[in-house]
Parts: sequence; C-alpha cells; structure tokens
Amino acid sequence: MGANVGMSVAKGAAGVVFHSSALVADAAHSLSDILGDIVTLYTFRKSRRAPDTSHPYGYGRYEALGTLFVSAFLVAAGLGIGSHALEQAMHFLPDAAGAMSSWLPLGHSHANAHATGVVDPRAIWFAVGSIAINEALFQATMKVGRRTKSNVLVANAWHHRSDALTSLVSVGAIGGALMGFPILDAVGGLVVSAMLAKSGVQMSMDAIREIADSASPPHVTNDVADALALAVQALPEIREAGHVRCRKSGPFIHVCLRLTFAPTEEAATIEHAISRVKAGLRERLTNVQTIEVELGVQQQ
Repeated sequence: MGANVGMSVAKGAAGVVFHSSALVADAAHSLSDILGDIVTLYTFRKSRRAPDTSHPYGYGRYEALGTLFVSAFLVAAGLGIGSHALEQAMHFLPDAAGAMSSWLPLGHSHANAHATGVVDPRAIWFAVGSIAINEALFQATMKVGRRTKSNVLVANAWHHRSDALTSLVSVGAIGGALMGFPILDAVGGLVVSAMLAKSGVQMSMDAIREIADSASPPHVTNDVADALALAVQALPEIREAGHVRCRKSGPFIHVCLRLTFAPTEEAATIEHAISRVKAGLRERLTNVQTIEVELGVQQQ
C-alpha cells in the first residue's frame, strides 16, 4: 500500500510539472490501487471468518461486495481521465498535423515551438520506475497468494502486473510526444483510461455473477467431482455419487452433491459414509466451506 501511495504522488506531481496526461492517468491508476489494497486487506480478513448464526454460509461474499465498489470507482476514474485526455487531444490536433508534415519527404513543418516542448523528457523516468516497482509487487504478492492459497491476493498480484503494463503504455506515449508528436501523450492518456474502465467493468461483472449465484467455472465443479470420486472409492455402501453443484463465495466454495444408497442400508452406515465423504473432500480441497448432501435411493 505504501508503494502505491508513493507512486501515485510521484507520478501525479511529475505529470503536472512535466505536462504529461499519460503520467497523470497512470497516477490515477495507482491511486485506485490504494483503495484496492484497503479493500483487499479488509475482505481478506472478513471473508475468512467462520460461519456463525448470522452468516451460516460464511462471510465470503464480502469480497464480492468490495470488488463491486472498487470496480465502480475504476470505471468512474477511467471516464474522467478519458475526458481530460480527449480535451488535450483536441487541443493538439493542429500541432499534430504540422508535426506529421515534417516527417514527409517533401513536406514542411508547420509545428510551432509549443508542440515540441510540451512534454519534459524527465517524465519518462517516472513511468519506467513505476514498471519496475509494480513488477516487484506482482512477484511478491503472487508468492504470498500461492503460499496462502488466497484468490484475493492472487487477483491483486495480477492487478499490479496490469499497472506495470499501464506504465509501459505511458512510456510509449511520452516517447512519442518527445519525438515531435505531442498528441500521442494525450492518446496514451486515452489508452490508459480505457484500460482502467475495462478492468473495472470486468471486475464488476465477476462480482455481480458471484452475488447472483451464477454457476461456478467448470474447472471448479470438475475438481470437486474428481475429489468426490476419490473419496467414495473405499466406501462400497455408496452405490452412486454425483450431481455436483458449486457456489462461489469469495475465496471459498459451497458444495451440494448427491449420494445414493441401497434402500436396506442402515442409518448409522449412511451417516458414517457421509462423514467420510465430507472429510475426504475437505482434505483434498481446502477451500470447501460447506457441504450439503442429498440422499438418493437405489432403484431395485
């Protein structure tokens, strides 16, 4: 979080001083990461609270609510940055036409002195530094996320990687402006704003699908089905196991499945088999929070 605060302030100040809209947009992206880090820390702790009487299915959905809030902020920030960059692009259009003519074999330059000195060369070093810092944050966060098996931290790690790519866009935009095309800096601001808005929309859609209890990704259901098949191998009293459904809840999943027994099977045997299956699933899939079992009767 401290790294994002420092990068946001440094890039924002550099963008204003060196007249780089791409750097200002990149600073806003880093600013959004501060809010993302706060939400990540809060939801990481909140979503891992054990189920209780007020939340019998746990607190995992707090993660989705936080994601929805952050994504709305990202979309709004992207629209605001895009509007500002578009205004700058319109301002530089006459200069861009003059600069283009200077690159033609028989053309003549009509660009004025203002066009070639809009962006300070030092602006590019702030973007380059941001790439290095965000890549380091990606590696560190991903390492912790994999060790703790935290989907939230893994997602936040990839967010840092997207920041590095955004800064790479800024480097290209500033470099283009220094080559005599100041409009490219404004275009870079538009590209960064589009990336920001796109990220926000994708995050919000994922959160909405989770809150609306949409089907879990196929690989999640397949993993549960494979673990179930292994769990029932040593339980011959279970005649059939399947009909697996999963619900995602933050870092956890809730599982519903069906076990089929012979109609003459004793209740104690059935109860023991169900306990063994639940223990086997939790042993193989540590992110399973609740397991609901439907009982089926084998047809004679």
